[in-house]
Amino acid sequence: MTSKRLLLLILLTVVVFVGLFSYGDFRDIGGELSRFPLVHLLATLGLALVNYALRFLRWSYYLHFLKIPVPFVVSALVFLAGLAMAITPGKAGELIKSYLLRDRVGVPVAETAPVVVMERLTDVISVVLLALLGLALLPLSVLLVLAVVLVLISVLVALIVTQKGDWFFEVPLIRRWSSGLRTSVAGMRQLASPRPMTVAVILGAGAWFSEGLALWVVLEGLDAHVSLLRALSIYAAATLVGAVSALPGGLVGTEGSMLAMLQQSGLTRGAATAGTLLVRLVTLWFAVALGLVALLCLNRMRPGLVQEQSGPDHAALHAQP
Repeated sequence: MTSKRLLLLILLTVVVFVGLFSYGDFRDIGGELSRFPLVHLLATLGLALVNYALRFLRWSYYLHFLKIPVPFVVSALVFLAGLAMAITPGKAGELIKSYLLRDRVGVPVAETAPVVVMERLTDVISVVLLALLGLALLPLSVLLVLAVVLVLISVLVALIVTQKGDWFFEVPLIRRWSSGLRTSVAGMRQLASPRPMTVAVILGAGAWFSEGLALWVVLEGLDAHVSLLRALSIYAAATLVGAVSALPGGLVGTEGSMLAMLQQSGLTRGAATAGTLLVRLVTLWFAVALGLVALLCLNRMRPGLVQEQSGPDHAALHAQP
């Protein structure tokens, strides 16, 4: 990410947070935040860590399924580093994980890119499933977003599983990258088969359930009571709205839709705003902070040493660029 884009992201974040504080009244929100119990804050951070742990299990499972051996510490740091890319539109920046693995272990990007793509796809499927738990509780506009996402998922999975999209490799502008793209698509087809898809969606659903539960815990700490089912569906739906907005980190879309749905659930403006701020700090910015720390740790590693630790057979197997 360039310094100019980073500056724009920081500016957008400040605008969103100032806007939320202004909407909810600085004094009211300050009072809500000052009374928020420490035990609830620790619980929400713990639930965020559960999310990362389950997603790391999925990441590790995918690498194992594709027979890509990576030292545990390197794998964990690369996964965590990807969390810093949560602030990129649609988390597209998480593809950095493939480049980090290439530089640290020597695995071609084309072989690990399917893991990143299928992580995102199964995340969307998992979040949609959680949102559908409270289908009757969601506003019509959110239901329309869910319907569009479901159609897009169906089309994407069909293109991956079948060979209907193979003509794409023969497009003149694409042909020069066709070898790597074919490798990636072959990997995605393996990961889209029933067993890995089922395992990944179950792990993803558990991961995003934990963050939806974090929203419920935040609201309980604010003495703003909604049912767990409603909190789960609101969190999932707001996450999807943020994702389709294509703004970095889902900013504006996630906060705006979550705030609106919480108020529709009977929360006061101050409680809804404070809840939105807290859950975004815990689920988005906590992840970004962990990711930046992991990136710093990876930068201190000597790539050559990591490749030696991964074994000579592995280095020979992935000697290609």
